[in-house]
Amino acid sequence: MRVVFLIILTSYGAFGRNRTFPPGFLFGVAQSAFQVEGAWNIDGKKDSIWDHFVHENRSRILNRDTADVACDSYHLYREDVKLAAAIGMKMYRFSISWPRVLPDGTSKTINRKALRFYEHLVHEIRRHGMVPVATLYHWDLPQALMDAGVDWTNPKVVDHFVDYARIVIKRLHHVGYWVTVNEPHTFCREGYGVGVFAPGIRSSGRDEYKCIYMMMMAHATVYRMYKNEFPHHEGKMSMALDIQWFQPKNASSAADIAATRRTADFDTGLYAHPVFLGGWPPEAERRIAERSRRANLTKSRLPAFSPVEIALINGTFDFFGVNMYTGYLVENLPEFPHNVSSYEADVRSQLSFSPNWTLETGYFAFTPNAPLHILRYVKETYNNPEILILEIGSSDDGSTLYDELRIRLFHNYFNSILDAIYDYDVNVSGLNIWSILDNFEWASGYALHFGLYYVDMDDPHRTRYPKMSTEFVNQMTRLNRVPAIESIRPIYENSMRNATAQLNRIIEKMNNRSAERKRLNRPRHHLAPRSRNV
Repeated sequence: MRVVFLIILTSYGAFGRNRTFPPGFLFGVAQSAFQVEGAWNIDGKKDSIWDHFVHENRSRILNRDTADVACDSYHLYREDVKLAAAIGMKMYRFSISWPRVLPDGTSKTINRKALRFYEHLVHEIRRHGMVPVATLYHWDLPQALMDAGVDWTNPKVVDHFVDYARIVIKRLHHVGYWVTVNEPHTFCREGYGVGVFAPGIRSSGRDEYKCIYMMMMAHATVYRMYKNEFPHHEGKMSMALDIQWFQPKNASSAADIAATRRTADFDTGLYAHPVFLGGWPPEAERRIAERSRRANLTKSRLPAFSPVEIALINGTFDFFGVNMYTGYLVENLPEFPHNVSSYEADVRSQLSFSPNWTLETGYFAFTPNAPLHILRYVKETYNNPEILILEIGSSDDGSTLYDELRIRLFHNYFNSILDAIYDYDVNVSGLNIWSILDNFEWASGYALHFGLYYVDMDDPHRTRYPKMSTEFVNQMTRLNRVPAIESIRPIYENSMRNATAQLNRIIEKMNNRSAERKRLNRPRHHLAPRSRNV
């Protein structure tokens, strides 16, 4: 049966290459404020928790990098928007810096320069024929709130988030899609569970669950405010959930199959179930409560929703926002001791990559047909919503502009999306590539390069250079289908014939970097899957 399944998937992928994207399908690119803007203390902006996290202990970030300047998109945003339009993009996703707009985190002090900056950005996006997609929270809580004891475990954060959202929404009339919070799973897991992201709290399965609860409440309260106070605004609103494709490591093992379902319940269900179905996913809720009881706790470590809160959160979406990158094999683990209270013990699974998958530079592996499985899962589990892919991408090590692995991944993943649309009637309305630029990749600093455009971080002008994948994307948007891989390199090389001396210098710099790596027999930078050793 499994062999037949794989043969069918291969057939779908082959047929998908001749299919066009549906009418109205939107292609876009994405970025976030902290990762690209720079200008960390300019024009009234104050610290975010990420500014504080980086500056307080530089060793937390690979190579002691900072995002103080990053891509300098605060000053170069017009160029970035123009680059996106040049390759046929029709959406442009960005995030708004909360501590730039409200330096102390509250509505008492509004930074008018910041609001004008985002107004100009939205205007520039629309001037180039693209739909603005704005994220309200991409992990940069104002440090002033954190210092006052108001973080994502404190109910007061919800009121402050609503105040901030109201101010921004009121000024940005022409946003087509609003994203309340980006990847609450990654933020709460890495920031409050493992502690390797800001704010650096290690409270796995405790404060981590409080963070999830507050994020659900904040998302829902902003959504209700938006619908009640801005009925004349036409923009849709939801959140962005990072979803992986999980499959049992041993397809014949009942334990691994159960662990796969359990992992999906925690990894996706804790965030999607309250919004799209109502309440916590029952199995995850039951398991956390049972392990809390056996640890002699008086109540579950997972905060309970009241009936009023369940009703408040349920249905707070206009689309299902998905960030997708990879897949994992799931292996069941033995039960942890009762006195171990952690997310790892609650989930009780070990994640790994198949040896048949190509490892990227970074956290992920190129997992063939992963989008097809993810999209089918969302459709079948959450009542067939409209799906907008808010992030999909691949990282490289910055040693070449000829990013062939990214192109191979795009070719497979985008055909896989077409297979989901045509063969399974999944309602996918668009996709955003992460990212338009190489940028500050959180704890990995500038070691991971997700961009379609390479950014020379040694150049004070932060010059952008197109990678070969820009030509792949350009052909895709022009033809409205996934282009053949072999057609891309000749077109790209022809465009490089008139390369400037500056571009030739960058190519030489990359070649030297690659040669040095080979001389030292140093492998490409690869990180263990983020918090996947559960």
